[in-house]
Amino acid sequence: MRLFMPTRATCVYNRAATRGGQSTALERVYARIPPAAPRPPRAVRLAYRLFGSALVPLTWLVAHGLGTPGLWFHPICTRVGLKTLFGMNESRLEARWLLHMLFSPMVLTRYFEFEFAWRHLPEGQVARYLDVSSPFTFPIVLMSEGRAARADLINPDKHDLALIEQHIAACGLSARCAAHGCLIEDAPFADETFDLITSISVVEHIPRDREAIGKMWALLKPGGRMIITVPCAARGYALYTNVDHYGLLGSDEQGYTFLEYLYDEPMLDEHIYSVTGRPAHCALYGEKRDGILRAELLRRWSGEYWRFWREPVWMGRNFRRFEAIAQLPGEGVIGLVFVKP
Repeated sequence: MRLFMPTRATCVYNRAATRGGQSTALERVYARIPPAAPRPPRAVRLAYRLFGSALVPLTWLVAHGLGTPGLWFHPICTRVGLKTLFGMNESRLEARWLLHMLFSPMVLTRYFEFEFAWRHLPEGQVARYLDVSSPFTFPIVLMSEGRAARADLINPDKHDLALIEQHIAACGLSARCAAHGCLIEDAPFADETFDLITSISVVEHIPRDREAIGKMWALLKPGGRMIITVPCAARGYALYTNVDHYGLLGSDEQGYTFLEYLYDEPMLDEHIYSVTGRPAHCALYGEKRDGILRAELLRRWSGEYWRFWREPVWMGRNFRRFEAIAQLPGEGVIGLVFVKP
């Protein structure tokens, strides 16, 4: 496996609000990603996708026996994909994205995250919905299933924004959905505009995450619901890589770019709960053995091909639910639901 194990350093980080006024150190973890391997020819990639798609029903059944979460969300995505395929809209999805909707709409911890977010949506249809840079599958499916009357989707990544706009058009949602290429702090909305806000595995990528949470909280109406997920670990740290994944932050003098925080309980208290208060609901899902998820991510980032058909089985074998972040042997993800007073 083409991996370079992360190196570690520390920087001063102020946790005065949660640790008795004392400054502590937030560990920095550096991961060097090797150059990506050349892509196989187009015909090989297509054959690979078709072969994998044929295996999806079998691996889905195996994953069901392993207790992988979120499997029931897959048929919802498939239904949306079929509506797109046979719909009357002039716009059409590219074949690879249509296959993604039909056969592999979730990756890694998204099985848990999509399930958690969907199960905690408000009952019925909300009037105004804001999604902050979640994987586009979730808000597109939410709107296609009629869970919100009107939606605004924010994403500062130009590549992702183009995909979102393509999906909005292909799903016939242009009259009810608008995509915005901006950061959350620049969102062009008045306070207390939205009944529902979702942000799946996004907040951790924002260096000034507390300010982003504050902005989302201000945009939420009283009585509204905010659903977020973030990665976590028994001891929190900040991860840096030598690849600027989103092209938004730039690199330091060593050529590394901030990628994400992994939150422990004190970090959640200071960065999130200090703004929102304690969550109304939460759930935790994590790897059974330390290093499994990071090794898999580094393998994919370095260009090795994604065996998407085995994804739900891989998750069922290597992940489980936990009761507390302190119990995690390695990385996990926590789902949080907040209701604004």
